[in-house]
Amino acid sequence: MIRSLTELRGDALPPSAPQGTERAPHFDPSAPILDAIDLLADGYYEMDEEFRYRRINAAGLQIVGKSREEILGKRVLDVFPDVAEAAIHLATTRVMERREAEIVETYYPPHQRWYTNRIYPVDGGIAVFSQDITEQKLLEQNLAFLAEASKILSSSLDYEHTLRGVAQLAVPHFADWCAVDMMTGPNATDLLAIAHIDPAKIHWAEELRRQEPVDLDQPGGLGHVLRTCRSAFYPEITDALLIATSKDERALEIARQIGFSSAMIVPLIIRETPIGAMSFVSAESGRHFTPADLRMAEELASRAALAVENSRLYGESQQAVALRDDFISAASHELKTPVTSLKIYTEMLLRQADQRGDDKSSRHLGTMNAQIERLTVLISDLLDVSKIEAGRLELRQEMFDPRRLVEEVVETIQATTTHCIEMTGHADRPVVGDWERLGQVFTNLLTNAVKYSPRADRIVVRVGEDPESVTVEVEDFGIGMDAEHLEKVFDRFYRVSSTDEKTFPGLGMGLFISHEIVRRHGGSLGVTSEKGRGSVFRVVLPAPAPLDTGTAPEVTP
Repeated sequence: MIRSLTELRGDALPPSAPQGTERAPHFDPSAPILDAIDLLADGYYEMDEEFRYRRINAAGLQIVGKSREEILGKRVLDVFPDVAEAAIHLATTRVMERREAEIVETYYPPHQRWYTNRIYPVDGGIAVFSQDITEQKLLEQNLAFLAEASKILSSSLDYEHTLRGVAQLAVPHFADWCAVDMMTGPNATDLLAIAHIDPAKIHWAEELRRQEPVDLDQPGGLGHVLRTCRSAFYPEITDALLIATSKDERALEIARQIGFSSAMIVPLIIRETPIGAMSFVSAESGRHFTPADLRMAEELASRAALAVENSRLYGESQQAVALRDDFISAASHELKTPVTSLKIYTEMLLRQADQRGDDKSSRHLGTMNAQIERLTVLISDLLDVSKIEAGRLELRQEMFDPRRLVEEVVETIQATTTHCIEMTGHADRPVVGDWERLGQVFTNLLTNAVKYSPRADRIVVRVGEDPESVTVEVEDFGIGMDAEHLEKVFDRFYRVSSTDEKTFPGLGMGLFISHEIVRRHGGSLGVTSEKGRGSVFRVVLPAPAPLDTGTAPEVTP
């Protein structure tokens, strides 16, 4: 039992002690008895069955903020009338009645401390051990706060929006005030965000900023943090400190009205360069920040700075992409006119060579014309990519028979290859969309099927339907692809990295364009493939109704 702990006294040894044993010097029989309970760092309280304090150690006295004379012999509710409904008193009552130990956490606002209270039944009453767990609780709260703040910082690439969100989150969880300042020039800052639990008081901080604009040359405060990239930590803000740091009487009056008790200012740093700072201020709550709070604030600032850097890098990359697309679009348009003229004159010279019977010139001009055709397709693809990226790819809307479209494309491609293109299946349902663009898709799929199956002699095209869609499959028996490429093959400019691919030139735009055209028709384009066995590309298009139902429905592009 608790009361049976051996008392550690500094008096004379028992009579049985051997001769020569040193006795404790200067024994004072009136000195208080000390035992292990009195030496504990944790608080210890012992009460009798009437809830009168009969024992309390020094740590316990420090926790409750009372003297031994104010505690011993007094009932709990006489000393602390406000705890009648508190969790700790209800728990002690249960232990007193049931004689079963309990553990309960309590928070003491006067000291801003958390304790774990272990309550045990003892002879004629109960005993309570109170262990300070404030640091653990603060760590848990800070980690939860950082996790929530990280979610906000990663929720958007608009860093101004996310930093305002973090400032709002910090109040009142971490501080009574939170402000975010950003550098707008070598010696200029802008107050990006400010938050307080009472929005009506925000004007005080704004007025204080107008009274005392940020001075990067000031010896302390925000300016010093931005200049040195080192945090400023004020665990206790006294009136003397306010007087020393205020610019004038008006600023001092505002600072006193706010009632600062503690503050931290931490820099936002990107590549060793300050871009701003976050300020955390305690006022109404009377909380005093600790070094652990400062470490948490610095970690938050580090994450916030990373979010700002990611946002700026993304913005720069988007600008670079926009410039690239503008260049591709302009260059493609400029190239299209001379290439078209070149093709016209090449075809005219080819006809003249055929008429003269000049086989050698005809052969050379035919090769030249084929290369010009490839260049024409490349320019058209570049134009399509730039239109897709800019959202300007136009699609005509008309109802047509998809099988007839596929048959025309098959006939065209069959005339240019020795592969046998087999077409099977049927589809009576119409589709609504752009005949030319969808023809471009099937042309690209068949052309790829021919190109990537040089040792095969056939390609299979299957057409099918169900109550809601029409399906077209193009199967080749060529080189195929590994599974790792299947999800990327429709990405812009993606080329399968393989030794087999070296003999098949291209920029990887055809499948990207085809995928986008099908997607904008409300359909899907997918692929299954196996290395060395070929590939199957599958186009699925929505089909509104059979052809004989009448007028085509109106469809928005």
